[in-house]
Amino acid sequence: MNIRTFVKYLGLLTTLSLLAACGGGGNGSESVTEVPEPADNVPRFAYVTGSDTLSIYTVNPATGQLRHNGYIVAAGTSPASVTVDPSGRFAYVANQSSDDISAYTINASTGALTSIGAPVAAGTTPYSVTVDPSGKFAYVANWSSNNVSAYAIDAATGALTSVGPPVTAGVGPQSVTVDPSGRFAYVANSGSGYVSAYRIDASSGVLTIIGNSYAGSTLRSVTVDPSGRFAYVANGGSGDVSAFNINATTGALTSLGAAVAAGSNPQSITIDPSGKFAYVANSGSDDVSAYAIDTTTGALTAVGAAVAAGLEPQSVTVDPSGKFVYVTGLSYIATYAINTVTGALTALPTVAGRGASVAMAMTRGTTAVTYTPRFAYTAQYGPDIVSAYTIDAASGALTALPNTSTLSLGTSVTVDPSGRFAYTTHEVLFETPTVNVSTYTIDSTSGVLTRVGAAAAVASFPASIAVEPSGRFAYVANSASGSVSIHAIDAATGALTYEGFLAAESGPVSIAVDPSGRFAYVANNGSASISGYLLNASSGALTTIDLNGAIAGAATGAGADPTSVTVDPSGKFVYVTQINGVNAYVIDTATGALINASFAVAGGNPRSVVVEPSGRFAYVANGDSANVSVFSINATTGFLTNIATVAAGGQPRSIAVDASGKFAYVANAESGTVSVYTIDAASGALSSVGTIAAGTFPVSIATTGSIQ
Repeated sequence: MNIRTFVKYLGLLTTLSLLAACGGGGNGSESVTEVPEPADNVPRFAYVTGSDTLSIYTVNPATGQLRHNGYIVAAGTSPASVTVDPSGRFAYVANQSSDDISAYTINASTGALTSIGAPVAAGTTPYSVTVDPSGKFAYVANWSSNNVSAYAIDAATGALTSVGPPVTAGVGPQSVTVDPSGRFAYVANSGSGYVSAYRIDASSGVLTIIGNSYAGSTLRSVTVDPSGRFAYVANGGSGDVSAFNINATTGALTSLGAAVAAGSNPQSITIDPSGKFAYVANSGSDDVSAYAIDTTTGALTAVGAAVAAGLEPQSVTVDPSGKFVYVTGLSYIATYAINTVTGALTALPTVAGRGASVAMAMTRGTTAVTYTPRFAYTAQYGPDIVSAYTIDAASGALTALPNTSTLSLGTSVTVDPSGRFAYTTHEVLFETPTVNVSTYTIDSTSGVLTRVGAAAAVASFPASIAVEPSGRFAYVANSASGSVSIHAIDAATGALTYEGFLAAESGPVSIAVDPSGRFAYVANNGSASISGYLLNASSGALTTIDLNGAIAGAATGAGADPTSVTVDPSGKFVYVTQINGVNAYVIDTATGALINASFAVAGGNPRSVVVEPSGRFAYVANGDSANVSVFSINATTGFLTNIATVAAGGQPRSIAVDASGKFAYVANAESGTVSVYTIDAASGALSSVGTIAAGTFPVSIATTGSIQ
């Protein structure tokens, strides 16, 4: 499998502020106080290759949590390696099957990726890509053509231009890295068992061979410590790590002695920013080895036993702050906290990935990513309007905006991931497709909705709509016709184009897409079941998942009268409200199948369930008991524990939590209001902020926010 090298020295440019003040005593002297520059080691966005896509995550610098932030379909085929330039403005991906390199600009505020033209040709089977510390050159190890490609980076656009013909390497070059000085490059050759060292021409980026140094068997990954004095190689075949001293003048490598044992088939190695610790992902033994580095000699000493990871870990990365380790593997990303004294790792909750998550790169800056709530919208089953509100980012309070005319009998409302478009479904009972899904643009300043053209044609009685994380496709659960319809979204206008449908079970009333964008789940009220679907990232097409392990396409039981379904922010758990409580399921992140169902009692007639962004608490709106149940979530099993109940309005039908995770909103159908709550970040407790009028019979609520 592929390995990736972690590119150090990522970050956004920072400025140095000086504060000048006049001296006393009238002597005209001036004293200058230097204000420390902000640290530029705060992790912001992470990018992970897998399943012909590039997934985007925000990084919480306090907890290490990775939060799904959409994905893009890769410009090439089989993306194997990703790196980010030191400025954090550009990302580069090596596509091993299409033999090319994709380049992207990075939106500094949102982390969104935009392709920079067509992919640039590389050698055959490019496995690894890196950028030098100056940000002027990129290098690619080409496994099948046994060479290294070099490129100049356009500082303004990020575009790549080939720097001469590829330079010969050993057999099967699988990893490339550049030392912190930017003067030397090193390539681990898996087939020939040695590391090739190259001198970098500072002006042109051209590589000149220095020499080869033998390591272990089947070299998988090479990295250089932050001081630039030592290089380390993960040897997959011999199950160990080789260490080398780097000649500061020539760049030549000298072995530091016998290799140090690792786990089985080590795939990737990285060094933390302090240069004190090294970490190795072992694909064969499904674990991570940790080592302390003697900063004088470069020698490695194992830090306790290897720590368990998921199946076949492929790469290991340390965040820019040096507080967390991330390991990618088969459909997951594992997170660990680093003991800054010993280097020991403590496992934290994992998140789902998109298929085989192969490689990761991370940007850094001076501030953490923040989520700010902006607007809220309610669908009403009575009049033909959608109610809109602004959200006070400090208190969570709502202020009403002008209503927007639409179709009557609204059943659900949702907002696309970009916050530019909103959609409502409407109860229209016909057996043939009719116009019953409305599209709106959202004014980014005011939050006011504007309808986009005619409503879209769907099937009979659309009850729920969901937009997948890339924002390219929408899915509608059609209750009366027992189907899920598929719609392509126009990126400019938000308009929907009907792409067909797939059968569900009886009475589908709610649909949710997991945050990785791979799976969709539907709650079927009529058949008391859950249907699952695999999403095609390119076409948006759905394929039914075998949820019960017996007959392909069969649904799994959901208890009596299921009313809503949601997926937690990690992409590991599904929650379904039913007649007296909530069912919890674990998602098999490889297949999408649901396993290990558990049940938690809620209030009377639970109607809606939501999980707040940290993934630690869930909230259920109970229609008949007019309240909200608060649950804590077991991060390993997904099981729910009821910890509180708070009053809501009459017949609460829908609950939403804003993007910041600070506020919760409940649409109360009978009382025609929205209840507003603050969320205690530590306990998950809800505190009422008050209510606001929401028209006649509001049955669904959605919020949107911004990322900075």
